[in-house]
Amino acid sequence: MDLIFYNTLTRTKEEFSPVAGEGKEVNLYTCGPTVYNYAHIGNLRSYVFADIVYRLLKFAGYKVNWVMNITNVDDKTIRGTIGKYGETAGVEELKKYTEEYYQAFLADLDELNVQRKEAKFIKVTEVIPQIQNFILELIKKGYAYKADDGSTYFSINKYQEVFEDYGELVGEKFLEGKKIGARVKVDEYEKDNLSDFALWKARSSEDASIYWEQPELGAGRPGWHIECSVINNVAFGNKTIDIHTGGVDLIFPHHTNEIAQSEAFNDKTFVKYWLHPEHLFVDGKKMAKSLNNFYTLTNIEEKKFDLIVYRYILLQSSYKQTMNFTWESLEAGARGYQNIKNKISQLKKSAGFFGTMFAKLDETYLKDFAVKVGALNTAAALASLQGVLSTKDLAPAEKLKLIKKFDEVLGLKLV
Repeated sequence: MDLIFYNTLTRTKEEFSPVAGEGKEVNLYTCGPTVYNYAHIGNLRSYVFADIVYRLLKFAGYKVNWVMNITNVDDKTIRGTIGKYGETAGVEELKKYTEEYYQAFLADLDELNVQRKEAKFIKVTEVIPQIQNFILELIKKGYAYKADDGSTYFSINKYQEVFEDYGELVGEKFLEGKKIGARVKVDEYEKDNLSDFALWKARSSEDASIYWEQPELGAGRPGWHIECSVINNVAFGNKTIDIHTGGVDLIFPHHTNEIAQSEAFNDKTFVKYWLHPEHLFVDGKKMAKSLNNFYTLTNIEEKKFDLIVYRYILLQSSYKQTMNFTWESLEAGARGYQNIKNKISQLKKSAGFFGTMFAKLDETYLKDFAVKVGALNTAAALASLQGVLSTKDLAPAEKLKLIKKFDEVLGLKLV
């Protein structure tokens, strides 16, 4: 089965070929949530997409090692912890604060039928010693330095001297007209602020008592970008990863900095295929609490929708296109999904209890589905499903067998 992915790094469609060779294991990494609040529906689009990639790889016969980080220490989680527990909050309070949102995130994945029990989740607080050692190695290699403010930064200039490709994930001409400036300590910043970024942030009053000690680095805590580089290294070792997924908003600075850190550390290509789903808008606008269009799955559930319908409408759009969520589109999706379920219910009655056990798997329809879903074209794959439901060339049991097979990738709880 051929898999065709649009690789953000090369900006072309490429036939998938695992680093380890055909028929081998595939390492899949997904940028997980920052657990400082409940995930909104835009966040969840990225995880449904990652689940489709995981299911597709298994469908194609690969053994997949799927890893996702859980960012439970950064600027946002620390602010939230102090807001709840006060100015004396420490690491234990941070863990308590973020655990609530981590468990809520797992519950959201379950509601959307994401196969999260087959993924490995690694929390940042579980790998602090490895983060410290990773940074010390970057210092030793000359890619990082401790500044006069006590924090340790990654040197973009040094990286450029060796690799000459910083910002390649954004575009080939990313650095044109830009001057590498002073250091930046905050986790998130814009493309125009091209600066050395913090790997280890020296303890400050803004962190309360949330910090870790390290003799050479000093008291402090990790920056956001270093976390994923280290978790990748912990999970997969010193090797090139097959696929890395994450929302398009993470391309810069997060994924750009991940590449720089990891390639400086490992002296080899960090990731072979980068896959980025696009933004989700609500009523044509970016989600914001001030616009009263910031929705979670709870908001959908309150309106009496089956939450799997949200997964269904996500699959109706190309992951490479910005998607616009409206309550009207969700209502239309609910009708369409229920129509499919009603047809499947009728097929079950016609096929009988043992019908699908002895039915053949029609290769023509299966190949049609495989070609479409193999290119991550879930909208076309749903059209293949509709084609099976409407054809008169297949018996009810044959249709059910195909639909069950299709749903191994779609994950819509159809049969």
